[in-house]
Amino acid sequence: MPSSAPAGRPLWRSALWLWLGAWIGAMALFGATARAAFRVIPDPAVAGELAGTLLKPVLLSGAVSGVALSWLAARLRRGRFTIVFPLVLAAACLINQFGVTRAVAEIPLTDPGLAPELAARFAALHRLSVWLFTAVGIGAVVLAAAHAVAEAREARGSALTTARKRQPGEKT
Repeated sequence: MPSSAPAGRPLWRSALWLWLGAWIGAMALFGATARAAFRVIPDPAVAGELAGTLLKPVLLSGAVSGVALSWLAARLRRGRFTIVFPLVLAAACLINQFGVTRAVAEIPLTDPGLAPELAARFAALHRLSVWLFTAVGIGAVVLAAAHAVAEAREARGSALTTARKRQPGEKT
């Protein structure tokens, strides 16, 4: 019996899951690496420089990932949430990269006479950056769950359609 799946659908599904898994993995790896850097590197400024250097490509690839995953969800006709939500996550990555982390990087932490206001601003911006990063990571996992639910529904619908197409007395 010929497949009722649109041409290319397995390819798009595979691309979606590989991309989503790579994005979640990259974010988890960055989180672990940043924590480890601050534990093992004695100079917090050097650890911060390392974390900042690694964060930029993670955030930029997150923005690209959000757009690509939105496109793949639209291509697979997965529904409004799986199309719009990755764009929200991409926007959060861009805000973090071009707004928050850029402002954090401009604060001269190595200045021994750092004004308390600047130290407080750094702490607040750093918390916001961590919060945005964590929210995007959790959001990517939520997106994976949404795609898993959509696939389960598609499989159930496909099984029902196949069962309805069988003729009475036809063997499976």
